[in-house]
Amino acid sequence: MSLIIAYLGIMSVLIIALNARYFGELLGIMDDPKNESHKSHTIPTPLLGAIMIGALAVFILLNQYFFDASSRMVGISICTILAGVLGLVDDKLQLSWQVRLLAIAAISTLLVLWVPELRLDDLMWSFGYTTELGPVFGGMFTIICLMTLIISFNMMDGFNGGVIGMSLILFIVMALVATNPHRQAICLFLASALGIMFVFNMKGEFFLGDGGAYALGLLVGSVAILTYNVGASVTVYADTIFVWLALPTLDCLRVVISRKITKANPFYAGRDHLHHMLMAASGPKRTLLAFSIVIATFSALTIVSGRYTYLVFFAEVLVLALLAVGARKYKRDRVSA
Repeated sequence: MSLIIAYLGIMSVLIIALNARYFGELLGIMDDPKNESHKSHTIPTPLLGAIMIGALAVFILLNQYFFDASSRMVGISICTILAGVLGLVDDKLQLSWQVRLLAIAAISTLLVLWVPELRLDDLMWSFGYTTELGPVFGGMFTIICLMTLIISFNMMDGFNGGVIGMSLILFIVMALVATNPHRQAICLFLASALGIMFVFNMKGEFFLGDGGAYALGLLVGSVAILTYNVGASVTVYADTIFVWLALPTLDCLRVVISRKITKANPFYAGRDHLHHMLMAASGPKRTLLAFSIVIATFSALTIVSGRYTYLVFFAEVLVLALLAVGARKYKRDRVSA
């Protein structure tokens, strides 16, 4: 990726972050805690994640236009922008979950048709087995995976630094294993920009909003699948991708199942996610630290674990289960006290 394009893209994020309240009020995308009872912040905060991620996608498109660098990223960038626009509309109009789900499905389908290299025709597992899905079922499975990631990232976006910090770590890991120099440069470009976003998000200057979470979920998931399908400096198995994205996806699955059991709508906002339970037990900063350690440690282990990657996945699931059980026990003890 051109250093000039990368520099301009990172500077655009910095300028938006420095003037977050101005842009938020100008565009009318402020998160007012008075409108939703589950929000914990006290003052209206700009929802600029979609604008920032969309700006990065635009600079990736410019890089392709001027330097013919990565044609696959054209489809990914445009669909990332579409996901951000969907989230912005949702932030302003509060779309029904049915409309959101259909729109997410449409964007994910468009992306898989546009970039066939994303299609997961074969799932190669580290324990020596390969699941052959073929082009039809592989395409359908990829669409479901992208939809799940978009929804999972949105569900996890409940505390400052969480989704941005996780994405930053994953882009660094994907840059380390990428053999394609263009994809490696794009990963480093995105990680650098996310570093700036992380600082301002931690200060409460802006929130990702639905648009930012949707866009990041699609972007991270797409680059991860490309890393699996197109090649890396180490063997990337299907369970490697599961390790990278286990935290948001498994928590999303847990919440959906638990809400189905209690007959609650899994697509409505709530405070029953893992980060909510951990924040109640230890506060947001320790929760962020715990999540960062889990993601960084297990993602790094996949680089060296080779055919034992499935053991890394099981270990990560165990750690996440222990965190959830510990948080629940704290909640019960606090209520009984």
